[in-house]
Amino acid sequence: MTEIQSDTTDTAASVKCELAGEVLRSFGSLRFAATGWSMLPTVWPEDTLVVERITSDRVRVGDIVLVGRGGRLCAHRLASKAESSGKAFWITQGDAMPAPDRPVSEDELLGRVVYLIRAGKLMAVPTRLSVAERVTAKIVRRSVPAVRALVYLRRVVQGPKESVPCQG
Repeated sequence: MTEIQSDTTDTAASVKCELAGEVLRSFGSLRFAATGWSMLPTVWPEDTLVVERITSDRVRVGDIVLVGRGGRLCAHRLASKAESSGKAFWITQGDAMPAPDRPVSEDELLGRVVYLIRAGKLMAVPTRLSVAERVTAKIVRRSVPAVRALVYLRRVVQGPKESVPCQG
């Protein structure tokens, strides 16, 4: 039974990834809620990421890019660019991750995060972390309990998330 649920989850994630890529290619922008901790303290769970399609020659080191691979979406900071055998590739890394991701190919690069929406406010995406943010990132890289505590404290301070009833 676990195998069937895992296959269904993987299939659903893969379909979502393909759909996100198609939306970006067709309409040029996409919004979705962040779910992970890998970009703390820049991106928090439940922040809305606003992503725009971008050509590979316009991404810059420091940008947060959306990558689609293995049926999953991942928004991480572009750490470096390189070229091998005439093909460009990029190295990304989550601000709170201890190591970089595997190289990103041009066809995996879906877009760039241009804005965050947090608590109803539109925020610019910083290309560099402040000193306090770098310290926070170093702490969360080394300690899962620290991440959990930080996310919990933030939720307590912000209070319960307001729900907006559907309007017909």
